[in-house]
Amino acid sequence: MLAGAIAATLGVTDARALVWPDVPERIERGLGSIDPATRRAAALELVTLGTARATPLVLHALDDADTEVKVAAADSAIHLRIAPATEAVLGWLGGPDTKLRIEACEVARALPDPRAVTALGRALGDAEAQVRAAAADALGAYAGDAEAVSPLLGKLDDASPIVRGVIVRSLARLGDARAVVPLVGKVQDSVPEVRQAVARALGDLGDLRATQALLLQLRDNVTDVRVEALGALGKLRAVDAAFAIAPLVTDRTAALRQAAIAALGRIGNATAVHALVAALGTGDDATAGFERTPVREALVAAGPAAVAEVAAVLASPKGPAAATSAAWILGELHARDQAPAIVAAMRRGALPVAAALHALAGAGTSDSVRVVLEFANDPSSIVRDQALAAGAALLDPSAPDGRAAEPLAAALRDPNLGPTERAKIARLLGLTGAARAAADLAGLARSKGAVVRLAAIDALGTLGPVAATRAEDLAPLIDALTDPDPNVRLHAAVALGESGDARTRDALAAKLDSDEIDRAVVLAALGGVLSRAPDAAVIARLARDLELAAGPDRDAIAEAIGRANSPAAVAALGKLADSADIDDARTAATLLAAHGGESVDAAHARSIARALLTHRDATVRAQAAFALGTLGDRAALDALVPLLRASTDEAIDAATAIGRIAARTKDVAAAHPLCEATRSPRSYVRASAFAALAAARARCDDGAAERLALESDPSDAVRSAAALAIAASSRGDLDARALTRCAAEDRSGAVATRCRAPLPGIAAPDARVRTHAVAVYVIPDLAATPIPNAPYVLVLEGGALHAGTSDRRGAVVDPVAPQGELTLLRANEANRN
Repeated sequence: MLAGAIAATLGVTDARALVWPDVPERIERGLGSIDPATRRAAALELVTLGTARATPLVLHALDDADTEVKVAAADSAIHLRIAPATEAVLGWLGGPDTKLRIEACEVARALPDPRAVTALGRALGDAEAQVRAAAADALGAYAGDAEAVSPLLGKLDDASPIVRGVIVRSLARLGDARAVVPLVGKVQDSVPEVRQAVARALGDLGDLRATQALLLQLRDNVTDVRVEALGALGKLRAVDAAFAIAPLVTDRTAALRQAAIAALGRIGNATAVHALVAALGTGDDATAGFERTPVREALVAAGPAAVAEVAAVLASPKGPAAATSAAWILGELHARDQAPAIVAAMRRGALPVAAALHALAGAGTSDSVRVVLEFANDPSSIVRDQALAAGAALLDPSAPDGRAAEPLAAALRDPNLGPTERAKIARLLGLTGAARAAADLAGLARSKGAVVRLAAIDALGTLGPVAATRAEDLAPLIDALTDPDPNVRLHAAVALGESGDARTRDALAAKLDSDEIDRAVVLAALGGVLSRAPDAAVIARLARDLELAAGPDRDAIAEAIGRANSPAAVAALGKLADSADIDDARTAATLLAAHGGESVDAAHARSIARALLTHRDATVRAQAAFALGTLGDRAALDALVPLLRASTDEAIDAATAIGRIAARTKDVAAAHPLCEATRSPRSYVRASAFAALAAARARCDDGAAERLALESDPSDAVRSAAALAIAASSRGDLDARALTRCAAEDRSGAVATRCRAPLPGIAAPDARVRTHAVAVYVIPDLAATPIPNAPYVLVLEGGALHAGTSDRRGAVVDPVAPQGELTLLRANEANRN
């Protein structure tokens, strides 16, 4: 992602607001009232308190005589993660109140305590089916506790089908191999829903001893059971089952057909691949174009084992549909050794051109660029679109390819091209990384059409410093800084920041003397140039301006100074950090992150950030903690760990910093303090801790905490981060099954997607990761402009969280954000669970 500014709408009702000092006392008085209604009202407020304040009150309320008070206290214990509550409610399991018995099971499930296992096992014999089901569900949360398995196995024949189903699901969650044989005995249960649950559980348990029982279920008279059995055989990768599954690829029932295809894709042996390849270009796959189909996805899932047989289809395809699917699969598998075969099939007419170009976007190499660009001005719009998309996928400005510049420039001369296609070609010229492309882009940057002009401006930024080889090529960008359209000014500033040189720096500095200039965009551009071409005189001039500046302009000047790779810039940030103005100190803390890695004065920047960890203001401390994620070394960890128990912003940013330091120093043990933070009552703190564990490739003990969070945490952000942690350092079958269940069953599509493809690029922002300076403007709901001092929580590429308060411009600045997507979360959820 290019450096720049992103405007986002954000609800900012701040859940991090203070709890008035008299509130705990008022709740405590209410809990001591002789009036049950008053006690109930007070109990409902317990959840609004922090864990430390709420714990003694919750534990007291759990012993109340009124059922509703107890239930409200139990719910608060779950939300606030008050671990002692589990032991406190175990006595309810033997009481007369069904509602309390169920509630006790829910507490024990959410807050696992080994002492609860025996009591939950006894509850499996409760007279009420609802209680038995709740107890069985709770026992499923005790993975790793061998004592939790036997009580469940003893109740597999419970009279209630609902309870039997819950028991089966809990056995799957526990992942104990002792459950396999008893479950095999239940594959012919009288209730279809239970048979389904058994099939799913046997697949989750991953034991091949279940294969024959699951093959028996393929003859079940209920389609849903057969579908689950196919899914389980796929999870088991039961190669012995491939021959029995293969005929179902052409079944008339769509659900069975698709389940069989998916199972064969997972099995992936020669028999499975052969059956899937035979289905290419037929049935659901016959008219798919460039879209996904079950058989295509299955062959991709089969992986490299499918490449040879899929490639053979291109040599002698049954028709264009089969050839298209074969090429699509090779592209998805990034089978680059098959790029010549794709091109050959296209040349002889066996493979449609558009399909070949689509495949080359994934399977192509640098040698494929020339072939792709042959079709950049093809008469067919579909072919042109695919050619341009493939070019965008194959070109990389960090590996300049001057050969691509000429055909793209020639394509621009086609008078029949529309603005959208011209814009796409302009972006490709930027991706070539070739200096010769700058002249063509400079011409397009003066276009009257906004679409083409903005694309050319952005492309000059993508070219980077090579665009400044000739001063005249950046002249359109400098001129655009005075354009009436603020969008054009912004894009020009970003591009200049990425591509400008010393001449550009001096021209920008001179523009600051004009009264009719948009100083914000000039300063944004100047900061980017100073990060590569610092100059003592320009920095000194900006420092003088800073002494007189106020409001938003002050932060813009500070950002330009702070991004300069110079000791003078660090010294200026140090002076700003000492300011009595909290906004100044927070801005300094934020910008210190620009001076990590190989910065010329990283040690000084690190010492300033360490000092700011003791600042009187929490928002300053939070930004200093986040900056230390880039600047810090092992010595910084001792100062960061206590912040995990501080304010929400401090805890979020300290967790991210600890994870980054542990990753950069390859010190997994340094991440262990994060495990306590994963139990925080504040959801974004838990999410930040899990994401930081992922960055460090670390786990908590046996990994049960991560798996429990993935399965049951109410926060989407936490479950998503837990998936990252599990995938980054997988501990075997239990982790694999947890991710598989999440992918299939999580209520959030985004979380399920993360569980299917959990690693978007986890790493610390150092020399191994491309980073950019970004500014995000926080625009609250019902507002039209950015708001200063607005709370925010950002999710960076890789899952790391960054929390804080916007500056005087209403902006959030990260000078070294990892390249990729940014997500702005609603800050009013920062304390929700």
